[in-house]
Amino acid sequence: MTGSTNPDIEQLLRELTPQVLGTVVRRFRDFAASEDAVQEALLAAALQWPHDGLPSNPRAWLTQVAFRRMADHIRSESARRVREQETAQEAARTAEPAAIESGPEQDDTLVLFFMCCHPALTPASAIALTLRAVGGLTTAEIAHSFLVPEASMAQRISRAKQTIKSSGIPFQLPSAQERVERLRAVLHVLYLIFNEGYTSSAGPDLRRDDLSHEAMRLTRIVHQLQPDDTEVAGLLALMLLTDARRLARTSAAGELIPLAQQDRALWDEQQIA
Repeated sequence: MTGSTNPDIEQLLRELTPQVLGTVVRRFRDFAASEDAVQEALLAAALQWPHDGLPSNPRAWLTQVAFRRMADHIRSESARRVREQETAQEAARTAEPAAIESGPEQDDTLVLFFMCCHPALTPASAIALTLRAVGGLTTAEIAHSFLVPEASMAQRISRAKQTIKSSGIPFQLPSAQERVERLRAVLHVLYLIFNEGYTSSAGPDLRRDDLSHEAMRLTRIVHQLQPDDTEVAGLLALMLLTDARRLARTSAAGELIPLAQQDRALWDEQQIA
């Protein structure tokens, strides 16, 4: 592994981002500050891991660095608010490796989905924020999906973060009724993530399998939570059927092969079933 652009490291960091963000938000209850801390941790990893090698537990490494960044943030705030001093000291203690704990990875990611899709946000803002914070899409990719300038999308996402921060939303899985209220936005986000993975709007590759697979994984979790919801079941079925043709869609040179000319022996029969 050489250089900070190693594709294996980039993919690992992309996969770990929502898991680490979920852990940090759960601990500190500040969405915007937590995202900043996680971004700093990702940058540190991108600079150090190619030279030092992967740590034995990459997720714990990122979480520890993000916790320390949050501790620094709280200490700076406590300079203006004396009562924050004790909170900063507690944050410093929780930054020790032995104190890094979280719930199941997939649960934290899904909690972030529902949290970002809170009714306090407009549907467009909720979808954009979730795609950025949890879905792994860049602001440019999201702007392309919404057919708006990148600068406009950046402002929309920034406003959504501030709304989340001021709303005091608890970091927990919503109740059954709240899940019903937010479900349409969550499904919209998952479908957009899948589409971006299936036909990428940016970059040299036609598809990004990591995004498609993550969308399918999370949709399975939603299906487990809402097993009788036909919309969820239908979306999962659509993703599986579409992804089943993935290997037959492109030639060895990466060119798109029309459906009628695809080698159906390459279709994934298990996914179709």
